[in-house]
Amino acid sequence: MTISEFLQDNLWPLGLYATNMVLVVLVVLHMLYQRRSPQNLMAWLFALILLPLIGVLVYWVFGSRKLLYKKNKSNLAFTPSGKGTLPGSGSVMATALKRLLEHHQLPTTTVANCVHAYSAETLWPAFEQRLKQARHCIYLQTYIFELDDTGQRLADLLAEKARAGLEVKLLLDSVGSFALYRRRKRLRFLEQAGVKVAFFQPLFKTFFNQQVNLRNHRKIYLIDQTTVFTGGMNLSDDYFGPDRTDAQDGGKVRWVDWLFEINGPSVVTYAQVFAEDWFYTTGEIVLPLTEDEKKQNGLASGQQTAKESDFDQAWLQVLPSGPDMAGDVLFESLLYAIYQAKERIQIVSPYFIPDSSIMSALLIAIKRGVTVTLLTPAKSDHLIFDLGRSSYMRELAEAGGEVLLYPSGMLHAKLVVFDRQAVLLGTANLDYRSLFINYEMAAFAYSEGLLAELGPFLQALRLKSDRFVPKTSKGRRLFENLTRIFAPIL
Repeated sequence: MTISEFLQDNLWPLGLYATNMVLVVLVVLHMLYQRRSPQNLMAWLFALILLPLIGVLVYWVFGSRKLLYKKNKSNLAFTPSGKGTLPGSGSVMATALKRLLEHHQLPTTTVANCVHAYSAETLWPAFEQRLKQARHCIYLQTYIFELDDTGQRLADLLAEKARAGLEVKLLLDSVGSFALYRRRKRLRFLEQAGVKVAFFQPLFKTFFNQQVNLRNHRKIYLIDQTTVFTGGMNLSDDYFGPDRTDAQDGGKVRWVDWLFEINGPSVVTYAQVFAEDWFYTTGEIVLPLTEDEKKQNGLASGQQTAKESDFDQAWLQVLPSGPDMAGDVLFESLLYAIYQAKERIQIVSPYFIPDSSIMSALLIAIKRGVTVTLLTPAKSDHLIFDLGRSSYMRELAEAGGEVLLYPSGMLHAKLVVFDRQAVLLGTANLDYRSLFINYEMAAFAYSEGLLAELGPFLQALRLKSDRFVPKTSKGRRLFENLTRIFAPIL
């Protein structure tokens, strides 16, 4: 057979092969332009090689990490949210992080904040009360909203407040709240009552323009622009709600999670982020309340939530993270805090697939004599993440870290405690998606009261958890290492 005959007989497969190679080269150039980590770059290269053409399509839809086009969401810009003097003791980490945040144009370090933690069992009465006490506006931004018992109670309350003349906005992620995005007519009663409802990154409009992968995982529950609730809890019955009996829900157990109530100057940053996300989604401007407007409406900061004596005076560093930030401020701040820890790092995360730099920092911390503890569910709600985390948990345990598996349901809480200095709280998990892809909200809180408040929660989790013991099978170790190759693209 001559070369010309061979080419003629195999024109179609050769054409596909050549097309795939050209596309793979373009994808690699795109990844190099985005300065991917070697770990992430290698994972995608394996996917492109093992899945010709399909791998390119998957990367095009799900591989984008930062927004590159002018028509997309603008980078966040902030005005200073408050002034204050940093505490004199134990402020090395705080002072350095303040400089790091300001380098990223985040002048978000504030003092005289009030922070309080709620569990699934304690949240509903306080959250319902704050909503009922709202006098001017209610802005809720979440990843998941469901019209189950909890969601319906919240929706009815929002409709009631809107009919009373308050400005009420509800911003949902179109993937996280896909059931309502697909059947938006179920929310018509809210819109008829005056509630403005919007879906971030509409799925059917963004599927082929590299935005569908960039999900809004932020939870900002803002009341009168003076009080904010934030943390891991979405708005559904899985997380919190009115008291219920096993007979009502078939014995279903709520997920273990926390939500944090914040009052004080840091609320300004959360309000700015909500306003930017709402404007990007709807084109509508959300104006901040002036101090005079707050006074006219009786909205002095903290007035409606609780007496100051009920909260610990704290100072916070708020970290918005995601495609609308020029750099990776959450990743950098977490990495720095790990290196600064002197005695203990306690991690609570439902998904543990850390970046290689974060993993190296934790292993070095163990060698420095720092006690590193990971609390994570024995089984999460995503099997693929459970497979992907195995080698990381093994490596941490074999290096001398303490890995504890919570067996009694889904542990969805996310926080990191550094010594007796700081708590990293918010919406981010300890995985590649939260650190580098999703829109997230996090904060470093320096508060003795908050640390004391979280202590019993953490101790109760420890007592209920089982120590992780790595399996000794060579086949198991090989499988775990294989899944680790693809972990950065989960």
